[in-house]
Parts: sequence; C-alpha cells; structure tokens
Amino acid sequence: MSLVEVKDILALRQTSRRLCAMSKLRWVWFDAMKRHVVQKGLPIPAASVADLKALDAAHLEARAVHAARFHENWNSPHPTARKAIEFSALTYLDDQLPDDAPCAVSHLSFLPGRNGKYLITVVGRVLTCWEVPLGETEAYRVAEWIAAKRIEQVIVNDEPGSEIVLAYVSAHATTQGVVECRALSFDKFHGKFTCRMELRAHRQATTPLHLLHRDYLVFGDPMHVCYLSSPSMVKPLGKPSLAELPDNSILAVKPVNRYLLIVRQRSLEVTPAPSWRGVRPPYPALVTASSNIEMEVPASSAVVVVRHVFAASPDELPDWPAEPVTILSRYSDDGFETLHQYDLLPNPKAREKEDAKEDDLVLDRIPCIFPSDCTRILSVAPSSCDLRVGPSGKGFWTETRNVVVRHAKNPARCLVGFEVTNAKDEPEDGRKAGPPTARVELSKDVLYARRCNIHEILWKKYIICSTALEDTVGRIAVGDVTGKVEVLDLA
Repeated sequence: MSLVEVKDILALRQTSRRLCAMSKLRWVWFDAMKRHVVQKGLPIPAASVADLKALDAAHLEARAVHAARFHENWNSPHPTARKAIEFSALTYLDDQLPDDAPCAVSHLSFLPGRNGKYLITVVGRVLTCWEVPLGETEAYRVAEWIAAKRIEQVIVNDEPGSEIVLAYVSAHATTQGVVECRALSFDKFHGKFTCRMELRAHRQATTPLHLLHRDYLVFGDPMHVCYLSSPSMVKPLGKPSLAELPDNSILAVKPVNRYLLIVRQRSLEVTPAPSWRGVRPPYPALVTASSNIEMEVPASSAVVVVRHVFAASPDELPDWPAEPVTILSRYSDDGFETLHQYDLLPNPKAREKEDAKEDDLVLDRIPCIFPSDCTRILSVAPSSCDLRVGPSGKGFWTETRNVVVRHAKNPARCLVGFEVTNAKDEPEDGRKAGPPTARVELSKDVLYARRCNIHEILWKKYIICSTALEDTVGRIAVGDVTGKVEVLDLA
C-alpha cells in the first residue's frame, strides 16, 4: 500500500473496512513518508527526518498528507489557497491620529523554523509579531517593538535555533545622517522583544543589511561583519575593491556551509564564512581569502538557492554542498527583461583537499566552479519584482498580468511561482554521467492575484507592497498599503 501515492492511500481507505484498518497502520505512513516526501526532497512540516521514528501513525499521516497536498497544489494547473486569514496590522500610537499614521505594511517575514506560525509585520515604526496558527481563522498579536523613527529595513535570522531572531535599521532620533541597527530576541512566553545589540554609525557604513545568520550580522558596502555573541566586534569582510567598481552593488549574500556567496551586480565572490562550527576564522582570512569572477552586464536583482530541505548539524555538513548552488539574476538589456540561471558546481579538487583535512583558509582551490555562462535564460515581464525563494527551492516573484474574472479581463498583480529542483539526467549509450544540474520549473498558473487599476500601473505604486513565503507548511503572506495582511494556506 505504501507504493501508491498519498492521495490514493486515502482513497483506498474508503473502499472497505479491511483497507481502512490497514491504511491506519504506522508502517504504511512511515514508508509513505520516506518514499513520497523524503525521497522527493519535500520538507516535513513540524518535524525532521530524525523525528520520524518517534512519531505515531496519526502524526506521520498528518505530515505526509500536508506535504503532499502542498506540493501537488503548487504544481497543479490552477493553484488555489485552501484557506485565507485576513487581519489589520495597524497600531495607532499615543502621539498619532488615525489619519496621520502610516498604513503601508512595509515588511513581512515568517520566523524560520517555526512552521509559519509566527509572522513579523512592520508598519511605520512599529514592529509586531503575530501568531497565526494552522487551522485557525484569526491572528493574535504576540509581541511589539516601537522604534524611535520609521523602520527602514528588517532581516530575520535564517538559523532557527538562534537566540537573536531579527535585526532592523532606523534613523537616529536626533542626529541626522546616523542610523541605529538593533538585533532583537523574541520571548514568546512573555510576549516581548529584547534588544541584544545596538550599533550606531553613519548611514553609508551601516546600510543596507545583507545577512543575519546564527551569531553574526553582515552589513554595508564595503561589507563588515558584526559578531553578536561574546566577544562582540566588527570586522571588514570580503574584497573592498569590488565595491569601488561602477554598478556593482550587493544583491544577495548567502551562507553556503563553510563559505559566503556574495552576488553583486557585476561579480560573484566566495569568501570564508565569519563563523563555522563555532570557530571564527582569523582576520586576514575574512579579507584576503576570497575568490571572485566579474560579469559583463549588471544585474538588477538576484537570489541564491541552496536547497537545505533536511537540516543537518554543522558537523555533518561538508565545506560545500554536493548539489549545485543556483543563482537567479534578473537583467535588463535593450528593453528585454530576462532571468538568468547560474549553477555553481562543487570543485572536485577542493573536495580532495577537504578529505585531506587541511584547515587553512587560503583559497588556492576555490570550493566551487564559477560558471562560464548561464545555464538557462527565462523571459520575464518588465513589471516583475520582489523575487523570493525558500530553503526547499520553491519561490515566486510579483508581476502584472491580465486575469479573467467573471468573463471580464482585468489587470492584476500576480504571484508567479517557480521551483528549483535537481535535474538527474540518465547517461546514454553507456557514457559516464555528467555533473548534476538544477532545473527551474515555473508554476502552470499564478499562485495569487489581486486586481489593480490603471493608475497603479502608470505610477508603479501598487497596492501590494510586501510579501513573504514559508515553504515548509506552504504559506504565503501578502501586505498592502492599507495595512491589511492576508495569509494564504496552500496545503
């Protein structure tokens, strides 16, 4: 019975009492979880691979059904939200009137590792954490933080077990040209945020924030790293000469096991991570032990896809993953908008060095092979923006399309989904199999659509101003300029 699909197991349950009893056995759902979820690389909701042996039949069934429904809905001809929760994120302060308060939801983020239960919203200078339980119809305000000035940027910690969950930047209350960067921890039991780090500096040196990972924060251009744990310090990071090149701003910074991958408009750079397995590399390694390649045409936006579906401990991770690391960069050239896919394959010579247990961080052999050309080019709409991707490889961007509602065609802002998977090509004629590659598959239809008027299109000021994705349980959050937040359940 475990050989058939998850939906077929549920269908067989309705045919006879004997099959109904058999479909509730633990070994059936344990095998179904292994075959239809783990082997396909799908994330397990509210559990890890190590937790499967401790779960009973009911919990295994609930997780397998949830993961299969989300994956099937995402790749269906017409993806639809199973449930939608709407609430207002507005908070009127004592010194504000309802007409004077800013209403736009400038930022949305799900806290990683919490299965889409906690959502961060930013409206003006108010940062709020909401609890949005699965299966409920309401959202509950859990904690709130009020900054002195409007919050300009927020990033969340991509490591679920870290004490510090987010960092934000806002202007200083009195000094012009100076910004404050604060790192906050979240106490869900007492319902409050606590400031763990505060940094004040000139705007040019502190903004933008690029990455918050475990116990360090990467910011600025040229880049600096701030260690949040003791001993706390700030050090330069990467090659400062790349920041001096024209049209070479930082688009994305992604930790890839032992290294950091820095995607700029015109270059790709690999440098040792500021912390790996609890050890900080020496100061010279953060600046000199890096390698880069320059591109011809500057990109406008980019995301890095490192598929970490089943999180392992740092001691079990290699220096560089065996699967390809994919970069999706958007380019504008002669009026054409394209999305380029670059695959960074592991360097076999660097793996030999890793097996030899050489701990020096001089990159005489870089951990990956820089691509000489893009793997694939996709045409995108000029209105596309807000490119997002999750750890499982699912992501989306926002663009304007014409949608048909009640036999009438109207413009709408739509979320266009995609998924980055590993392409396993079988060798032909007895030839040796080639290196692994990644494949970008677009959804057959939009994930979400909201009508917009012609003024939004002309002025490019759309009602949807922020989005967020949680690809473990299948949740999407959409915030608009009126302060309304909509949480969509796709599973």
